Amino acid sequence: MIVDPIEKATQELKPDTAQFKVLAYLAFRGPSPPTAISAETGIAAGTVRPALRSLLDKKYVKQQEDGTYRSVIPFTDFVSYVFAKK
Repeated sequence: MIVDPIEKATQELKPDTAQFKVLAYLAFRGPSPPTAISAETGIAAGTVRPALRSLLDKKYVKQQEDGTYRSVIPFTDFVSYVFAKK
């Protein structure tokens, strides 16, 4: 059975977690380095990096050759799914 990545992500990640916030940030802002994610979200760098590793393991983000990370889930899909579930 094929599972839609956005459905899987929104079921696994709770909105109050760093993983959810980092994924939402990347979906909205596009490829970003961990330092920018931390600076712009206010999430400590020591929290952003483990969140990124977890998101990589779950295949919700990809690491680019330049060291930035990008969401594999487009922002419009992310937001549409969240609002459809309300």
